Formats: sequence, C-alpha cells, structure tokens
Amino acid sequence: MLKEIVFRTLWGIVVVGTVFVSCLWRPSYLLLSIAVGGLCSLELSLMYKEPWWRVLSLSAIVYVVTSFMGIDMGLVVALVFTILTTIKLNPNESKDRTSVLVKLLASYIGLCAGSFPSLQSQLGSGWSLVVFWLAIWIFDSSAYLGGRFLGQEKFAPFISPGKNLEGFVFGYITTVLACALLSVWLKEPLLNMFGIIIPLAGISGDLLESWAKRIAGVKDSGKLIPYHGGMWDRFDSSLLASLAVLVAVKWLYELLLLEPRALLVSKHCM
Repeated sequence: MLKEIVFRTLWGIVVVGTVFVSCLWRPSYLLLSIAVGGLCSLELSLMYKEPWWRVLSLSAIVYVVTSFMGIDMGLVVALVFTILTTIKLNPNESKDRTSVLVKLLASYIGLCAGSFPSLQSQLGSGWSLVVFWLAIWIFDSSAYLGGRFLGQEKFAPFISPGKNLEGFVFGYITTVLACALLSVWLKEPLLNMFGIIIPLAGISGDLLESWAKRIAGVKDSGKLIPYHGGMWDRFDSSLLASLAVLVAVKWLYELLLLEPRALLVSKHCM
C-alpha cells in the first residue's frame, strides 16, 4: 500500500512537472496537446476495439482544424465527418451504434485537444496558463478530499459511484476561493472566471470519460501512466475545461471589444 502511494505520487509529480514546463514554453505546449489528443484517441480505439487509424485520423482532422481555424469550424468539421462516415451504418446493429459513438468521442477529443494551443494563444505562455492547470488540480484534489470526509449523497451512482455531491460542492468552493486569491496576487481579474467555469467543465469531462468506460466495460482508459491509468484518465477534466474556458474567454473579449490578452498583465506572459 505504501509503495503504491509513493509511486503514484512520484508519477503524479512527473505529470504535473511536464505540464508546468509546457505552460512556460509555447512549442512544448503544442507537443503536449498533440500527445494528449493522439494518445487519448488511441486509448479510445483500444477500449472499443475499433481500428486505431480510423479513430486517430478523425480526431487528428478535427484537432488541426480547431487549432488553426477555430472552435466553430472544428465543430462543423467534426459533425460533417461523423455524419459522412456513419451514413452507411445500420442503426439497428449494436456494433454499428458503437461505431457511431466512437466517432463522436473521437471528434470530441480532437475538438478539446485542439483548444489547448488556441487557449494558449488567448492567455499567453505564462502564469495565467499555469493558474488554469492549478485550478483543475485544486478542484480534483479538494473534491476528492471533501468527498472522502464529508460525502454521503452520490453524485452519479451509475457512472462514477465514487463521486458525491458534498465533494463537488467542497471542490467548487475551494477552487473559486483559490482562483480569487491568485487573481488578487497576480493582479489579473480574468482568473476569477477560471474558478467558476473549470469545476463545472472538469466534472463534466470526468463523467463523460467514466460513462465511456462503463459502456466499454473497462476500469481505466489505458495503462500508460503507472498507478494512474491512461492518458484520458489523467486529462479527462482538462480536455473539456480547456474548451469551456477558451469559449468563455473569446466571448468575453468579443463582448468588451478587446484584443486577446488585453485583460492580462503583460509581465506575466512569456
């Protein structure tokens, strides 16, 4: 038991360290997004025993379009390619219905992973991006601890029995307060928005991946990261959180008629 805790912690530090370095150097963050999108897609294909090249190619197309042409075009391409590749399938066949589900999930992964570099362009490489990831980890950790000591009401018993309402509320409040303090410290008011959006998007991304694993009949998405599971297990929350924050930031800039990063303090961008 002690050995598992030690190695789980060490591997967790490796993952956190990798993400932290990527936040401060633009090329490595692009590589991180490619690795997350690609490996999550491969895990998806293995979970459902679908041809890996089909799943990976669809996810890659949506990723590239989202990264270079924006979320709107990425969403359109995801829908068009999913429809075109499923029109010959029989909806009465269980295998064909599963194939449609896999294509939708592959498009989802490509769309969310493609939002990583776009979000970096909006926030810049620096402390704002670091706070984004800190908020995700703070929510995950505090929700787990709150659920462990306070949890009674199951949040989603059939999808993820370990989650409970008390843990979510505790994690949400903790994240909002942490982002508020970081916003004051870094003098960046935009960071307050992270505390509001990230818990909601993070838990949704987590539940979606748990739902996908339930249908596939697997416990973990993969075994890439020892004692942690697969890549999708580690980045399930951050995938949807990145997309949600990107949409919110772009909407806020358009509403206030500001240029990207106008609400951020330039000295924190690298």
